[in-house]
Amino acid sequence: MRRTPEMTVLLEEDILAQASTFMASLPPGMLDRAIQWAYLSETQSSFAIEQESPSPDKQQRFMQLLRQAHERKPLTEAYLVELQNSTISNPFGKAVAFRHEQNYLHNGLPGALGVSYLPPPPALCDELMGALMAWANQLPGSDSAEGVPALVASAVLSFGFVFLHPFMDGNGRISRFLIHHTLCRMNGLPHDNLLPISVAMKRYEADYLVALEAFSKPAREHWRVSWIDADQYNYEYMGIDALYRYWDATNAVAFTLKMAKVALEDELKAETRYLACFDQICRVVNAKFDIRGSDLARLVMVCLSNDGRLSNNRRKQFRDQVPEDVLDAIEAEAQGVLEEYRNQ
Repeated sequence: MRRTPEMTVLLEEDILAQASTFMASLPPGMLDRAIQWAYLSETQSSFAIEQESPSPDKQQRFMQLLRQAHERKPLTEAYLVELQNSTISNPFGKAVAFRHEQNYLHNGLPGALGVSYLPPPPALCDELMGALMAWANQLPGSDSAEGVPALVASAVLSFGFVFLHPFMDGNGRISRFLIHHTLCRMNGLPHDNLLPISVAMKRYEADYLVALEAFSKPAREHWRVSWIDADQYNYEYMGIDALYRYWDATNAVAFTLKMAKVALEDELKAETRYLACFDQICRVVNAKFDIRGSDLARLVMVCLSNDGRLSNNRRKQFRDQVPEDVLDAIEAEAQGVLEEYRNQ
């Protein structure tokens, strides 16, 4: 990894310390709601990056998995297999060990042109996974290990894992889970707290792909792939072990640092502002009018998502349930609250 000027600036900002200070400043009720939102949004975004819409059961399992990160378990093959099994619902896709066959990523093109990335052959993958886990397990419970900040370590582990692709399925979600796992092991965030980095990654998905392809595209050039038929290929690795053993993590680390900052500033702080606006509008309107709580909550959410305004269609939808003057009051209060927060 090269410590670029951009990376130095981001490291000096100490994003994890900022996140911890911000979370500590929130009232307990507000913090609980914001963190619950973070766990849910992180789960949905991690699946969305894989172009999946999880069932409620899969969503719940992954949220539980994220909370397990705070248990700070050492990385072992058995533990990673357990994580992989938790992210996969198809029983035929569940692993019992690291892969013993070659896998690849496909870009949709026909034949060998469709193979966009190949991780290391199984034997080399197994060896390098052992080294990666050993490195991760020696990270002490502090924000740095031999001068390596927690966010840098989490980026190296997350991207290193996905480049090795030790399973036939589920690697992407586990790689993003490992960011949180590393931050927890290195005391990067208080217990049960979470920085929604996958939410930021989904927002900047094109940049995520660039960071991945900084390694995957050059690596692909060292493979000779012959298409046989259907999903059958012949693979011949023409490179040396050092390609996968000593990869340049600069792009991966820079991207992860930027996403941590986005996760704090544009996601977590934005959600707490939204919750504060929501609470204030409900409190003021409730004090003036008698309105069903579920109707009020829905109208306030709609109003906040539409820059403080209720559309004519929405007003028609509620005209038999909510008086016109109440709708006007919700709109006026929402616009005032939003203006107040914009000026802060």
